[in-house]
Amino acid sequence: MESETTERVTDGLVRVYRRYLGEPERLVDVYVGFGLFFAGATLGVLGAVVFGWSSTIPASVHFHWQLREVAGTLALVGLPAFLLSIPVLLPVDRRAMYAAGLGAVVCLGGVGVFVASYPQHWNVQGTADYSTLGVFVYSAGLVVLVGAGGAGLVTDRIERARQSASTATGAGSAGGDGTTTGDAETVSDEQVERDIEDAMSGSELSWGGVEKTSTTRLNLSAGGDDEAEVERSNLTPDNANVSRSTSADDQVAALQKLRGNEEPAEETGEGADDQVAALQELRKKQQAEEVATADDGVVERVKSLFGR
Repeated sequence: MESETTERVTDGLVRVYRRYLGEPERLVDVYVGFGLFFAGATLGVLGAVVFGWSSTIPASVHFHWQLREVAGTLALVGLPAFLLSIPVLLPVDRRAMYAAGLGAVVCLGGVGVFVASYPQHWNVQGTADYSTLGVFVYSAGLVVLVGAGGAGLVTDRIERARQSASTATGAGSAGGDGTTTGDAETVSDEQVERDIEDAMSGSELSWGGVEKTSTTRLNLSAGGDDEAEVERSNLTPDNANVSRSTSADDQVAALQKLRGNEEPAEETGEGADDQVAALQELRKKQQAEEVATADDGVVERVKSLFGR
């Protein structure tokens, strides 16, 4: 039964440590640190209670001074124990831990001076007074202990800030696939692509890194009442690229001829030589007509002169 209770207490201490301080490096630090913490707090409370009890007893009674000595001892031991728990619990450097331990030992030396000299040689006149020595020794140890505890607190704060910064950096890189996290401005893939197109608009390269060629583009858009609106820019026969294709029936017929399903039809019309000869004959006729027309014009002019 006692072992189960002890196990529950230790598990509770570990959970508290993980919640507020993180994962412990060693469980011994958790147990010792919390032990010093609660021991220091308890001794301080007991010292205050005993001191209040001594106030109810007259100073002429020797027990009054004994209670004051016990109260002072409890308080003087509880304070360094409480302060020593800070560097033990926090993840500090070993040198800070050793400094804190040294400060606690010096404080205990001051407590020893207090116990040995109180009350006959503590803050009295006419005899040896060791109060100054006791206060000096205890204060020196307390300064070292407080410095080690402060270093532990600063180190813990810096470590937490570093972890927060690393966590924020990881979240930012994770959100870099199109949107950003937090209060930052949301950037979509379309905006990125539009910005790239705007940046590439003034360059002489296309998306593939190939130089752009100056061509003429014909944009046709269908309008109402079977009307077509044509936008032409710098369209001349010299720079226009024209491509013609046969009809679908002709293509099907040619494909059937290739497959052998249809006998090739006899070609009609004249050959290339006959067409050239016909064109030459037509050209000669046109030239003869032009000469005849010119002669008729000359004759008419002569007739008009004589007729005058």
